[in-house]
Amino acid sequence: MADPQPTPLAPGNGAPDDVTAVDEQALELRSSGKSFSSIAKALGLERAHDANEAFIRALRRRAPKARKVIREAEAGRLEALATKVRARDDLTPEQTKKRLRSVERLRQTLMMD
Repeated sequence: MADPQPTPLAPGNGAPDDVTAVDEQALELRSSGKSFSSIAKALGLERAHDANEAFIRALRRRAPKARKVIREAEAGRLEALATKVRARDDLTPEQTKKRLRSVERLRQTLMMD
């Protein structure tokens, strides 16, 4: 099955319907296992952080039961990412701490309503 080909959101073209569509695409791509960096590229966003924000907006529009399911799946992805970071021996202790802090920030954002 081919990866979905989302329509990019051009900078400055942030009409509410466009933003909602991008948010939904971000959630769909993240749910399929894509990184926030690859989602940003696919959607024409500037940074991985922008893709994470789109994912969170789409998540918050879901009904409570759906949010719970999505959050649990995302928490699993973040735990797997943290495990990979801890296992890397090519990072300095400072680099490891920095990356783990980033994962923790993603977890905190995920759990906020």
